[in-house]
Amino acid sequence: MRNFCHRFYASLSFLLILAPIAWTQQQDQTQQQQQQSTEQSSQPIPAYHSPLASLAGSDQEQEASPSEIAPDTRSLAGAQELGLGMPRTEHSFWQPSVNVSSTFDSDALGATGGWVAENSVTGGVDLHRMSGNTDLTLSYIGGAMFSTSSAIGNSVTQELAVGDKFTFRRWTLSLLEELTYIPEAGFGYSAGLGGLPGLGGLGLENGFVPDQSILTTWGQRLANSSIAQADYQLTPRSSLTFLGGYSLLHFFDNDLLDYHDVMFQAGYNYQLNRQDTVALLYNFSALRYSGFNQLINDNRVNVSYARRVTGRLAFQVATGPEIVFFQIPISGSSTGSGSTGGTTPVSTPGTTKVYWYATASLSYQVRRGAVGLAYFHGVTGGSGVLAGAEGETVTGTASRALSRSLFAGLNFGYSRNSGLTTASTPSNQTYSYWFGGGNLSHPWGRRLTLFVNYQFDYQGSNSSFCVGQDCSDTFVRHLISIGLGWRDHPLAF
Repeated sequence: MRNFCHRFYASLSFLLILAPIAWTQQQDQTQQQQQQSTEQSSQPIPAYHSPLASLAGSDQEQEASPSEIAPDTRSLAGAQELGLGMPRTEHSFWQPSVNVSSTFDSDALGATGGWVAENSVTGGVDLHRMSGNTDLTLSYIGGAMFSTSSAIGNSVTQELAVGDKFTFRRWTLSLLEELTYIPEAGFGYSAGLGGLPGLGGLGLENGFVPDQSILTTWGQRLANSSIAQADYQLTPRSSLTFLGGYSLLHFFDNDLLDYHDVMFQAGYNYQLNRQDTVALLYNFSALRYSGFNQLINDNRVNVSYARRVTGRLAFQVATGPEIVFFQIPISGSSTGSGSTGGTTPVSTPGTTKVYWYATASLSYQVRRGAVGLAYFHGVTGGSGVLAGAEGETVTGTASRALSRSLFAGLNFGYSRNSGLTTASTPSNQTYSYWFGGGNLSHPWGRRLTLFVNYQFDYQGSNSSFCVGQDCSDTFVRHLISIGLGWRDHPLAF
């Protein structure tokens, strides 16, 4: 109970830190509007890479001021996080890109001794197609990484995000698909490994994507989320949201725990005014593990609040009880997984326990860059290591134009995962994972960009775990990347 209270107050403090920022934005909005006309000509605005990419980037091909951005119309009770809006466009377009990079890795999650060099080549395309009542957005990145370590070998990266929206008189139907096929855990992966740009993605909330926040042995893994969402407009201010989805996490090269999740969510949205929205929602999640005697039925009720200022601010927060039924868990295989349990499933009784759920996110456009923060606390699938976990993550990003030809970015992340516990199993293995780093980018002309990245990884646990052939209660890693990226201008079709 004491541990529960400590976590509750720590998370509540984090949410209270985000709320004043949103409140300050409301007070400053009038002053910003007065200054906008004079600042627009002298202040560079961070570019939008694509309809699905993140705001804080170094590609200056598609600059958009707040007046040129369409408002974000996503429902608060839906599967996607709210955003700053989308650049207004009347034409369908596609935009190709290519990146080449070299990475120096101090511990390549399976190699033994010393630094390892890894070279990568990736290519991608962003596409936005509008036709009648449909709006399709797609982003894809694919490529290969070639390692100098025979223990690691070569690996493949595939990342795909597709969103298709159909608008009718009162109904809006959204079909969302997000897939990654990568050689290591997704939490912090695109931030530094190989200089890979990564996808901005669909912005799916944590509960709709497989959890990968424990650093494990190098090996290909597939994470996929498929969601169908329907929104019905009751009145100009109120709407209903219904969605169903399926997600999975599968490991090809390791004996980690594969699992899948069937999800359902329903909610009511009410717009208080032009910028503020509240929502009430119910979510059910059914987690199942392949070849392992564990099931998790998760029920939660959340109250949400959001504030949106187009092109400047997107803030949302949600919290509520989480009632979870699960088997008394046994961790997965100890080979390469970092777990301490055995491989044989054991028949165990079920138990029901009440947790609490909280999530918050903030995207804020500042004068010469952007900042972002996100927080999550709730029950997760366990990242393939634990058969269900109470998880907590915090991530942050910041970008700034240092000059007309030099851009800088910072990123950090923290995750904590502990196995589900009961009175009969009062303790379980706990993992704490940190990553942090920065990047510099320098554009050459309108299509080429030179970039340098650095990332630091640290993982600790209350007992020994294995990452590749290294077994300890701590793991430390450094990544240094340098590369060249090419992105063409948007091509209309």
